[in-house]
Amino acid sequence: MDVSQIAESGVLNNKKLLVAEDNPANQLVLKKLLKKVNIEPVFAENGQEALDKYKGNPDNWDLILMDCEMPVMDGYSATEAIRQFEQEAGLEKHTIIGLSAHAIDELKKKALEKGMDDYLTKPIDRDNLFKTLVDYLR
Repeated sequence: MDVSQIAESGVLNNKKLLVAEDNPANQLVLKKLLKKVNIEPVFAENGQEALDKYKGNPDNWDLILMDCEMPVMDGYSATEAIRQFEQEAGLEKHTIIGLSAHAIDELKKKALEKGMDDYLTKPIDRDNLFKTLVDYLR
């Protein structure tokens, strides 16, 4: 499916994405990309803010895009804390997709070991992002 097909199908319409990303330029790119498929993301500036937003209303989110390297609390620690919270609260696991500028197998492995469901590298490949979202949110 290409972007126009995804947008027309409505498969991603009104999905609630929490995006943990500290870089304003990356936030802008993600916002523009997601708008093309009718998603208005909510941004968190760091892992602690993402954790707090998630814990404040876990049912509000369909998927989390989690930058791995951020100030205050990194994405790895935030993911571990989310997974612990889900387990303690008896919640279903929400999908967490790691984002990193590093296309290194060891870091992808670390992301998956910390509880992320998948891993995308930056700069974000539009088609790969949309395919991943459709795969997890269909």
